[in-house]
Amino acid sequence: MDNAVSQEVRIYPDIELLSHEAAREMVYLICTVAAEKGRFTIALSGGRTPVALYQLIAGKYSSRIPWDKVHIFWGDERYVPAGHADSNFAMASKTLISHINIPTQNVHPVPIELKPIERVAEAYEQMLKGFFLRESSFPCLDLILLGVGEDGHTASLFPGDSAIREMHRLVMPVIAPANYPPRNRITLTLPVINSADNVFFIAAGSEKGKVIRSILEDRKTTGRLYPAAMVQPKGRIIWFLDNKAYTSHKN
Repeated sequence: MDNAVSQEVRIYPDIELLSHEAAREMVYLICTVAAEKGRFTIALSGGRTPVALYQLIAGKYSSRIPWDKVHIFWGDERYVPAGHADSNFAMASKTLISHINIPTQNVHPVPIELKPIERVAEAYEQMLKGFFLRESSFPCLDLILLGVGEDGHTASLFPGDSAIREMHRLVMPVIAPANYPPRNRITLTLPVINSADNVFFIAAGSEKGKVIRSILEDRKTTGRLYPAAMVQPKGRIIWFLDNKAYTSHKN
């Protein structure tokens, strides 16, 4: 493991306990940062794994969070209508946003209604630049939530795609591999992700075990292969894993 990356690995017996512990860590972070800075910025992830986490944040832990100080963004989005079953916004709205008392102006979805997709990426980049106006080259989010695919992708940054080499733009349109529909997507770039103060990887399931163990045990090598291994923020990484995601390929 590359000691230059400040990361912690937490392993839980199942997705339920994992989600509870991730929720508790999130609540503490939100409350601490919001009290210090007057606001808290977070980029949500999509997929199925964070659903339980979002439900907990919207339910059991919601009353502890100063929602008027929280600003929600997205790490990536699928180029589908906002109400589509594959929409990351729709999933977050259903499981989290519609259940909390957050000001409408504090929710910053990717403008998927624009055409073509290149215009969507440009508009979201300009929105980020406007919001983080006093930041340096790249916005510094307080927390970015990420998942990991079986191929080592994270957000919508896929192995071999030119987007993982982007060093200047904040947001990019991408075409996902054929086995990851819907293929047209918008994603934050690695420089934005690596400017974050905190990154939480949330991963569960045996199908991800091989790539996750490879990343954790040999980041130097996997950093040339897997976008998830290229995540090396200026702050810290916490991996929230269930047993299957960590031990399924253990020698």
